[in-house]
Amino acid sequence: MTSGPLIPGMNEFDGPRRRVPRIVWWMAFGCGVVVLLIGVAGLVGGVGPLRSLGLVTNDLQPVAYRTTLDERQIEVAVALPPGGLCPDANIQVTAFERGARVEVEAQVQTSQTSDCPVTGIVGDRVWANVALKTPLGERQVIRAVDREPLPREDA
Repeated sequence: MTSGPLIPGMNEFDGPRRRVPRIVWWMAFGCGVVVLLIGVAGLVGGVGPLRSLGLVTNDLQPVAYRTTLDERQIEVAVALPPGGLCPDANIQVTAFERGARVEVEAQVQTSQTSDCPVTGIVGDRVWANVALKTPLGERQVIRAVDREPLPREDA
């Protein structure tokens, strides 16, 4: 009985090595590039599923409210920031309905990379619509930040 390999110069259990096919590596590389491009577009351009990475949110001051023809909707006036607003700025007013009062807060989202001509001057205000779950009725509208009641203005 021989004690050496079956084929001279080759170990008995040597065989071809299994490698990952090249297509798998190309697909992984392509997916990595796509993820990188989406991240850069969200951060720099404020677009795509990661657009919130390129947005800056600032608080605004609600200063007054008025009713509308729809009982479940009010308009809230917010004071413009000292630098004004960009035309593409997204003003969002949120209402929290708590019993006999409606608390409102306002924020503006702008792109951190956009340079735009601002609109408005210091002291101006912008009206934004706010949807309520139930009609306003006799409830009081207050600012959520400092709990100060907002004056009601007639339309």
